[in-house]
Amino acid sequence: MTLTYRASAQERAVAPWPPPEDSVPVIIDADAANEIDDQYALALALGFGSRLQIEGLIAAHYGLNGGSDGIDNSFREIQVVLKQAGLQSEIPVLRGSDPIVYRDRVPPSEGVDFIVRKARQASPDRPLWLVLLGPATDAAAVLIKAPDVIDRLVIFWHGRTQWPVRCWNFNAYNDIKAAQLLFELPCQFVLFDTGTYLRIHPDEFERRFSHLGPMGNYLHKIRSSRSGYLSPRKGFFDLGDIAALIDPDSVRWEHVRAPAVGHDLHYDFSRDYGEIVRIYHVETDRAFDLLEKALVNLLKEN
Repeated sequence: MTLTYRASAQERAVAPWPPPEDSVPVIIDADAANEIDDQYALALALGFGSRLQIEGLIAAHYGLNGGSDGIDNSFREIQVVLKQAGLQSEIPVLRGSDPIVYRDRVPPSEGVDFIVRKARQASPDRPLWLVLLGPATDAAAVLIKAPDVIDRLVIFWHGRTQWPVRCWNFNAYNDIKAAQLLFELPCQFVLFDTGTYLRIHPDEFERRFSHLGPMGNYLHKIRSSRSGYLSPRKGFFDLGDIAALIDPDSVRWEHVRAPAVGHDLHYDFSRDYGEIVRIYHVETDRAFDLLEKALVNLLKEN
C-alpha cells in the first residue's frame, strides 16, 4: 500500500522535556537480541512501573547482524526478560517493521499498527512516548503511515551520534532512511545522544546485582555469556535512556536545531527542520543506582 508522504521544514512542536512528573505512558522499541544493554534497560523500565506506564514492547530488527530473523529473535528475548520479571502475561509484545526501503511506503507490521492505535488514544496534553533503543524504523513508519498522531506522540531515540559531524551509530546505519525522517518530519523529538561510558566492572555488578532475584541473576548470566561482555569497558548504552525518563535530573540536555541527515549520515546544518531536544550527558552512578532499585522493586513484587 502506497502512503502519502511529504517532508516538511515547518517549525515543529518542541518535545516536552523534562517529561511530566507523574507517570509517563511509554512504548519501548528494542532490538533486544542484538546486545545485552537492551535487557538492562528493559529491567530498569519494568522495575519502575509507577513512573513508566508501559503500554507495550516492540521487537525491532538490528540490520544485517540479525538478518531476516532479527525481529523474531528480539521478540523471543523480550519474552525471556518479561519472564524473569514475572510479567510475561501482563505487557503486550509485538513485532516491529523491517527497514524502510521507500520513503512513501512502510512494510506491514503489527507493532507499527499497535503504536498508531495507542497514539490515537493519547492526547496532545498527555502524549504517548515512543522510546527507541534500536533503529528509528518503527517511529518513521508510524509518522509516514499516520501523520495525524504527530501531536500525540513524543519520539525518544537512542541515536548516540557523532554530533555535530555525523549521525553515525549502529542504530542509524541499520536504517538510514528512518534516521533521516526523524530529523525531517515535524515530530516532537528527543535525541538521546550519549551513554558510551555507562560502564560497571563485572565484579561490582555481580556483588551488587546478581542476588537480586531472577532478573538480577539473568542480567549477570548474560554478561557472563561472552568474554567481550566481561570487559570493564563494556558499555550499557541503552540503560541511560530509561534512566533519563525515570530521573530527568540525571541527564544534561539542550535545545538544538534539527539538521538534515545525508546518505553518508553527515549532518547538514544548512537545512533547518525546527527545534529538538538533545540529551548529551547521563550520570553513570545514578543510572546503576536506579537499576539496583528497579531490581529490588521487582523482587518485592514477586
